[in-house]
Amino acid sequence: MTDQRTDRLAEDAVRALCWGAGAEIHTIIARAVLTELGAALEQTVRSKTLCLLAAYLHDHPVPELDRTVTRFLDHTLRTNRYKTYACRAAALADTAALRTAGVAVVVLGGLSVEHTLYASTGARQFSDIDLLIAPGDAERAHAVLRAQGYQPSQDKGTWTRQTGDPIAPLIILDLNATLPCGAADDVPGLLARRIEIAVPPHGHPLPVPEPSDAVHHTLARLANRPRWALAADAIRQLRATAPPAPHCADVLAGWSVLRSHWPLLPAAPARLPASEEPHR
Repeated sequence: MTDQRTDRLAEDAVRALCWGAGAEIHTIIARAVLTELGAALEQTVRSKTLCLLAAYLHDHPVPELDRTVTRFLDHTLRTNRYKTYACRAAALADTAALRTAGVAVVVLGGLSVEHTLYASTGARQFSDIDLLIAPGDAERAHAVLRAQGYQPSQDKGTWTRQTGDPIAPLIILDLNATLPCGAADDVPGLLARRIEIAVPPHGHPLPVPEPSDAVHHTLARLANRPRWALAADAIRQLRATAPPAPHCADVLAGWSVLRSHWPLLPAAPARLPASEEPHR
């Protein structure tokens, strides 16, 4: 998750953004954007945390920051918030149609956490909708997606739909019938334990993994694809949920990735007190 060319202050700022709590965070981020703005922006763009930085500075302004930069970050945040809304509306309609067809489904990835962990502010960047279904439901799911206006792409499991919206012109949906990594026990079990969250002002609920499955899945994904955005998800999930033992190898590997950046974390996956500040 570290770019060797990135200035240390910029990397510290991204680490602080991902930790997301504590009195020292503002000092770290403000120092980076005031003294190493180019490096800070480059690092957040590379790590897909630019909108996380924009959301933080929107809520915790740095008065000395150039107004042009502030306007750029505000525009970036508003644009991502709009794209998130478009993806969320599509996912709610698609999962409702799948449920009507008798297909159990959960939403994974960035869309599954942007409301609960980031309050629908647009701070969480993602590029597609990740859905998980049971392997035996693939044929029915494909029929539903075609009825929803999607077309399969050359990439296996990827479906796309044109919207005609100049800001969010394309909805990309990844349909999975297997878990991308060993985060939970099995697909039927994860689907059976799914929960539904209300996302105002939408009428349909969003089906997502229950919290312990969600944190296991995030840690396992982090092991396979170390990314700051996933680290931010995991930290925020772990403030509310203790991952239940036993932990599979991927979950333990994901925890090791977190500890490589926050060495003061406990040796084994555990719930994190919000007051802790092991971001140094």
